[in-house]
Amino acid sequence: MQKRKIISIIVTMALFLFQAPVMAGEMDMLVDKLVEKGVLSRKDGDLILSVQKAEKDKETKDIVSTLALPNFIKNTQFKGDFRLRYESGERDGNSDRHRGRYRYRLGFVTKLDDQFEVGYGLASGSNDPRSTNQSFTNSFETPDIRLDYAYASYKPKSLAWLQLLGGQMPNPLWLPGGSYLWDSDIRPQGVSALMNRKFDGFELFMTSGFWIIDEISSRSDDPVMWVAQPGYKVNLGKQAYFKNAVGLYQFSNVEGTLLDYSSNTNTRDGGVLAEDYDSYVVTGELGYNTGIAFMPFVSVYGDYVDNRTTSRDDSGYGYGIKIGHEKVKQGLWQAGLAYGRLERNAWLDILPDSDTFGGGTNMKAIRANLTYGLRDYIEIATTYIASEQLRGASVDDDVFQLDLVFKF
Repeated sequence: MQKRKIISIIVTMALFLFQAPVMAGEMDMLVDKLVEKGVLSRKDGDLILSVQKAEKDKETKDIVSTLALPNFIKNTQFKGDFRLRYESGERDGNSDRHRGRYRYRLGFVTKLDDQFEVGYGLASGSNDPRSTNQSFTNSFETPDIRLDYAYASYKPKSLAWLQLLGGQMPNPLWLPGGSYLWDSDIRPQGVSALMNRKFDGFELFMTSGFWIIDEISSRSDDPVMWVAQPGYKVNLGKQAYFKNAVGLYQFSNVEGTLLDYSSNTNTRDGGVLAEDYDSYVVTGELGYNTGIAFMPFVSVYGDYVDNRTTSRDDSGYGYGIKIGHEKVKQGLWQAGLAYGRLERNAWLDILPDSDTFGGGTNMKAIRANLTYGLRDYIEIATTYIASEQLRGASVDDDVFQLDLVFKF
């Protein structure tokens, strides 16, 4: 008996000394064979296997700990999308155009602690602030990936309803239905403050910003804009809501300046802007959950803009309707129809939607779109925009787009 114990101890030590190259399954077979030969008791064999398993688990944890990701990576969330597009365009005075295009975007938000975070994104496209599209062109050219936005955010613990932003950021303004006043790719540069207070069935909000339009080395009075958009949302029973806001825009040092990426539709004097663009924009949306399975959501929206610094060609408006599902996922759909009218000096022409009349003012347009969810993360969409010039020579501009969008 004493001899068997001594042999058992020697075998156990040998197993642990040389277990590194032995696989778990091989260890089981070896211990079972020693028990079968009577070298080890079943109890001793089970003990050896349990200790061996504990050692392996500890080694695995040590390896994982060694390879652990830094906290800033673990605290980073990301999302993105990839869009394939066929686009055709017909504009009076120009040849018909057909293009294959794509867009790739990848965004990150890194939470530094309970109050601070940093957001940053990459996107395809060129310098143009109103487009992240890349056309199929130039003998299979490999295009650049650019910084789309980068900002820091601060949310004070004592003021949970306040958020402060600085840098270049996704547009924080409320723009229902895809506003014809702002292209969706524009990322304002500067500082912003976002305030939001929710009560029982009621919400108050305000977005404000000081945004830099240009920095001109030969001047000290750079073109800038201030914006404040206070608003509210009220629930109308359990199925409907009404949301309303007033945007106040104050521009400085814009008159007498030639801005980059202008659509050249504002009034010029000697090649520079002849007007200023201090404006107000009234925006509203009425939404209703119908309870109908096929078409559970309907909303109507609209906005009105007026340039207070001039009395000629100084206003615009738009309105539209969305029907279908509020959010598109697999098997769900949404359709929209909108009309917009923008006089020449109602709005600064570096800002409007670039797909509508080339991003210019002095136009009126109808936009129709339909989106269907092939998967929760794949959508197919069609958009048709018919626009024409308001004053001057008759110019029609028609755009058709067919999109396949992958979200992740």
